[in-house]
Amino acid sequence: MQVTTEQVDPCKVELNIEVEADKVARTIDEVYGEFSQTTSVPGFRKGKAPRRILERYVSPESVRRMAVDSMVAHAYVEALNETGIEPYAGPEVEIVQFDADKPFIFKVMVPLAPKIELGEYKGIEVKRPEVNITDEDVDAQLKYLQESNATARKVEDRGIQMGDVAVAEIASTVEGQDKGAPRRSLIEVGSNVPGFDEKVVGLKPGEQRSFPVEYPKDFPEEELAGKTVDFDVNVESIRERQIPELNDEFAKTMGQFETLADLREDIRTRLTASAEKAADREVERKIVDEVVARSKVDFPDVLVDHDVSHDLADMQNRLDRQGMTLEQYLGQIGKTEEEFASELREQAVQGVRAGLVLGEISNAENVDVTDEEVDAEIERIAAESKATTESVETYIEARGGRPALKNSLLNRRILDFLKSVSSIK
Repeated sequence: MQVTTEQVDPCKVELNIEVEADKVARTIDEVYGEFSQTTSVPGFRKGKAPRRILERYVSPESVRRMAVDSMVAHAYVEALNETGIEPYAGPEVEIVQFDADKPFIFKVMVPLAPKIELGEYKGIEVKRPEVNITDEDVDAQLKYLQESNATARKVEDRGIQMGDVAVAEIASTVEGQDKGAPRRSLIEVGSNVPGFDEKVVGLKPGEQRSFPVEYPKDFPEEELAGKTVDFDVNVESIRERQIPELNDEFAKTMGQFETLADLREDIRTRLTASAEKAADREVERKIVDEVVARSKVDFPDVLVDHDVSHDLADMQNRLDRQGMTLEQYLGQIGKTEEEFASELREQAVQGVRAGLVLGEISNAENVDVTDEEVDAEIERIAAESKATTESVETYIEARGGRPALKNSLLNRRILDFLKSVSSIK
């Protein structure tokens, strides 16, 4: 057997392997021998039919596949032993030549372990975002609480106004193409495609109106972008949103508050805590980005492929629960499948780089998390959530188990270490 190697990149090597012609012939004979034990040939007991007869009853493609699999498996292991290469993951195999009376030639792309050369990771200077919660921030949150707690009062003595919620039977055609039977729909007047709300304002329960709406060319759903849709709207009922007043009585409905001032102070405290956490995350992101930029990181594509597949599966599960297809989601966010895949891969590349660098720092600084510390964290979560440790462990098991929790704790410890040796202003 002949083996030649070519270093494609720091984490990938290509093996060119040639197996002798006589070995190919012997392997094909062995494959036919295996088939003879399981193939029924008229006039012969199993295992006794001559090969020239057996060939009539066995698919040449099946023989080829089994022979190739057998030779690749044995030759690949032999090539690894001969070259001393230690693969990081499974190889990619390309068949170059297979013929019964010729040498068998194939290529193997072998992924190698990541290679990380850490740059200086101590003394990094970063600026922490300033946390300053203004009265306007508090007012915005209060307004959100107001609108979230609005009630709806049925009205019958007037037509639809902006801000109302109406129930109507709606039929539509897109440039003459019928979109099916009328559907009973909820209309939040004031939040629809430009041109629609203005046409339904004034309609009373029991009234009907037909009108066209031209959708913007940049509308997220491609099947509607730039097209004219004819609507037929039949109003069933109208409800007027009633937003509660901001006063002490409203504050009491929000929890253990006696006055509106108490509620405002609680909102300010919560917004401040959230902003502080966001500032901490921004500091950590800047430190990690800088450490990664200072380091030299090489890794095999299989790491990114794994993360992309995992992220896509998670995305698909979330969309399935929402009853939405990937195509519909892409239409909502205004991206093509190629753009989405490219962004997902870029995020995975960044994540792999950061993970490898943090892991290398963990090794360099002997940062670790013990099983006892994982147990303590489970008990902490249980106490904080007033649940049993068994229920917490069940919850964790469905999300990667103890290894995932341990890795999360380890990442937190590494980030805390990096912040402790950085200059944060």
